[in-house]
Amino acid sequence: MDLSHFQTHATFSFARGAARLGLLLFFVGSAALWSQTGSPFVSGAWSGNVSPTSGTVCIRLIAPGQRVRLAVSTSEQLTSPVFSPVVTTATGSGNSVRLTVGGLQPNTRYFYGVEVDGLLRPEPVSRGRFRTFPMGAASFKVALVGDTDYRFADHRGADAVLAEDPLLLLYNGDLHYADLMSTVPEDYRVQLDNTTRHPNIGAMLRAAPIAYMWDDHDFAGGDNSDGTAAGREAVRAAYRECVPHYPLNVGDGTIGQAFTVGRVRVIMTDLRSASERSSGPEIGKTRMGIAQKAWFKQELIAARDANFPLVVWLSSVPWIATAQLGDDTWGGYASEREEIANFIRDNRVRNVVVYAGDMHAMGYDDGEHSDYASGGGAPLVVFHAAALGAPPNEKGGPYSAGPFPGTLQYGLLEVNDTGGTTIQCRVTGKRVGEGAKFVYQFTASALAIDGRSLLVSDPSSDRALINISTRGRIGLPGETLVAGFVIAGRIPRNILLRAVGPSLVAFGVTGALPRPVLTLYKGNTVVASNDDWGLADFPRLTAAFDRAGAFRFASQTSRDAALYLALEPGAYTLQTASGDGSPGNVLVEIYEVP
Repeated sequence: MDLSHFQTHATFSFARGAARLGLLLFFVGSAALWSQTGSPFVSGAWSGNVSPTSGTVCIRLIAPGQRVRLAVSTSEQLTSPVFSPVVTTATGSGNSVRLTVGGLQPNTRYFYGVEVDGLLRPEPVSRGRFRTFPMGAASFKVALVGDTDYRFADHRGADAVLAEDPLLLLYNGDLHYADLMSTVPEDYRVQLDNTTRHPNIGAMLRAAPIAYMWDDHDFAGGDNSDGTAAGREAVRAAYRECVPHYPLNVGDGTIGQAFTVGRVRVIMTDLRSASERSSGPEIGKTRMGIAQKAWFKQELIAARDANFPLVVWLSSVPWIATAQLGDDTWGGYASEREEIANFIRDNRVRNVVVYAGDMHAMGYDDGEHSDYASGGGAPLVVFHAAALGAPPNEKGGPYSAGPFPGTLQYGLLEVNDTGGTTIQCRVTGKRVGEGAKFVYQFTASALAIDGRSLLVSDPSSDRALINISTRGRIGLPGETLVAGFVIAGRIPRNILLRAVGPSLVAFGVTGALPRPVLTLYKGNTVVASNDDWGLADFPRLTAAFDRAGAFRFASQTSRDAALYLALEPGAYTLQTASGDGSPGNVLVEIYEVP
C-alpha cells in the first residue's frame, strides 16, 4: 500500500451512492446553467493527435443533436479559419466530440475555437492553441508532466508548465485521483470534465497539445489497479470518446499509441488495462498484454529501421526496481522486463530512453542501474519528472541522480536537431520556486546514446552552469557591469556569453546601450572580447543561440556583442562596457550550450 496515495485518497473519499446522486444533480444544474447563460459546454477543450499537418480537439457538450465543428487559424482572432468536418453530438458518447482538422502547415502556431450550430462560441473553455509538429529535423521542447488533481489546493505547477510554452505535454499518468470503481462510462467522463475546465489545469491543456497515458488512479479500480478492474471497459470507452489521442492500433482495447515529433519517435504503452495481477506466478505473467507487447516490439523495430535518432518510451510505472512478487513496478513483472530488455539488446535498438512514471519524485539513471537483459547489454537511460501536484513519494531505484521527491515538479525534454546523424538532448527536472534539481544531457543517434550530468542537487556530483542573466544601466564613460561565474567539474563546457543592447528595442526597452563591449577574464588574463557579433562567426553564433534557447538578435548588423567558447573549469569575470561612451541599458547573459 502506498501511504502517500492513501493520505490523498482520504481527502477525496465519498460514498458511491452520494457520488451518483451528485452526478444527477450536476447535469440538472448544467442544463439550467445552459438555459441561463447560453453556454453549451460541459467540459473544457483540449488538443492532441497533432502532426505536421493536422490536429484534434475534444470537448463535451450538454445536449445531443448539436452540430459542432472546429475553426483553426494562425490568427488569435480566428480570421480566415480552416474548418473541421461537422460532428453531431449524441447521447451514446455522452455528447463528446472529436474534431480533427487537416491541411495545416508544419511547425506553425494555430489558434482554435469551437462552432456550435453555426455560432463560433466565445467561452474561454472552448478556445485554445497548438503548434503543429515540425517535419524532419528540428529543435523543440516537450514538457514531462504527471500526477495532479483538480481538487488539490496548489496549482502553480500547471502555471509553470504553461509559462514554458512547450510544443507538447507528454502526460505520464494520474490526470486525476478519483480511484473510480464504476462500470459506467459517464462517471469517468465527469472526472475528465472537471479536469479540463479547471482554471489552472485547463489553461495548461488549452495552451499545448497533449499525449496522455493513464496510470492506476485515473484508470479504474484505484491504487495499483490492473486489467482485472471491473470498470476497465467503461474507462476505455470514456478515453476513446473524450481524450484527443493518437490512433489506437493495437487491436486489443488497450490505449497504446505511437507518434513522431521531428525525428523523435514516441511510444506510449498502456500498463494497466491489459495487465495481469502482479501477485500472480512470475513466469508468463504480462504487464503489457500479449497483443500490446507484440505491437511494442514491432514499433521498436520500425523505429530502428527508419533510423530515428531517438526513441522515447513512456512507461507509466518505474522500470528500475528490485524483482519482487506483487510489486506494482516492473520489479513485479521481472520476467517480462527481462524479455523486453533482451529484445532491445538482441535487435540492436540502442537509442531508447524511458520516461517512467508512478513515482512522485524526479531523477534519472544513465544506464548504470537499468540493464535487465540476461547477461547485460541493454543499459537504458531512464528519467522521472513528477509530481505536478500530488504529494511526494519514492519508488524503485537506485538512480544515478535522485530521487528528488516533491510536489510542484515537472520536467523538460529539449531536442536540438540540425539534421546530422546525431541530435543533442537535455532533460531537466524542475521544482517551482527552486529551479532545476537535475539536468542530464545526452547525444542520441540510431547507433547509441551517450550522456553526461550537468547539474544535480547532490553537491558532491559534477556541476555546471545552465543560465544566468541580469540587466543594468551603464551611465558614464568607463563604467562597467561585472558578472562572475564558476565552472566546476573536470571537463570543458560550451559557454555562450551575450551583451544585448540594440536588440532590446524589440522588447520595448527604451534607452538601450547602442554598442556594448563584452570582455571575458580569467584572473587578470583576457580570454576573449567582442563588440560586434555580426563580424564574428555569424552562423556558428546563431546556431548556439538556438541550441541554448536564447532569442535571436534583431539582425546581423545590430551591434550586440556575443562570444561562444569552450571554457575549462575555473573562475571567470565577465565585464560589459560602452563601446562609444554612450549610456544605456544592457542585458548580460551566460548560457551552458548543449
